[in-house]
Amino acid sequence: MNKEKVSRFYDVVWTEYIPEYEATEKHWEIFFSENEIRDKSVLDAGCGTGIFSIIFANNGAGSVTGIDISEGSLQTAQSLKEKFELHNAQFQKEDMLHLPFQDEQFDIVWAWGTVHHTTDPYKAIEELIRVLKGGGSILLAVYTRTKVTFIHEFIRKILVRTPKKTWTALSKIMAFFLTPVVFFFKRREKSRKGEKLEELILDWYFVPIRYYYKPEEIQSFLEERGFTIEHFLPASGRFNSTSNFIFKARKSTPFVP
Repeated sequence: MNKEKVSRFYDVVWTEYIPEYEATEKHWEIFFSENEIRDKSVLDAGCGTGIFSIIFANNGAGSVTGIDISEGSLQTAQSLKEKFELHNAQFQKEDMLHLPFQDEQFDIVWAWGTVHHTTDPYKAIEELIRVLKGGGSILLAVYTRTKVTFIHEFIRKILVRTPKKTWTALSKIMAFFLTPVVFFFKRREKSRKGEKLEELILDWYFVPIRYYYKPEEIQSFLEERGFTIEHFLPASGRFNSTSNFIFKARKSTPFVP
């Protein structure tokens, strides 16, 4: 049931809000280059609108598979694929906790802000590790647990109980009042630009499932499974309390579980 609630939530979000291509591509370039992905097989786990799948495909990946549990998201992703006239990307409805792919099938796994919306984030990461080839790289963006996380959770647990048809309107109202707060008190520029504040508020406060972690927890989990951390971005957002931290890590060759 929780999984279905998440699916319905993203049916709302990713059919109305599509990230800007150029701004999203500049963010992608922090972690990957055309040379690194050329002719590689990519899994975009929790692809949402498919924007990162399109970027991988447009920059020379051999094949890109975008998966999501949201039908609305997948429809948006398919529309983007058709817009860019790409033939090396495909989208399908799958559960990240039970991937239908073979062991070590993909060269690259991209999971931007997705595992923490599953019912079992560590199991999701284990599945992503399973389908990643030895020597391949995984990117994980995960919500940061901070001293004020309990405040966010208190607000979120109230708002998710409001009627779904009011979510977009409520997020716009909240964005109107929070805009000056963001302008005057932000700690840094957001690393991934091109997203509207109302879209971010929907993702902060209305998503049915949201887990938070400390970076060292995920780092230890990866290193214990034979990964080497290649890139660490400690905070992707304007505030620590609303940020993802991001790891790009490489799987050992050969990988020994």
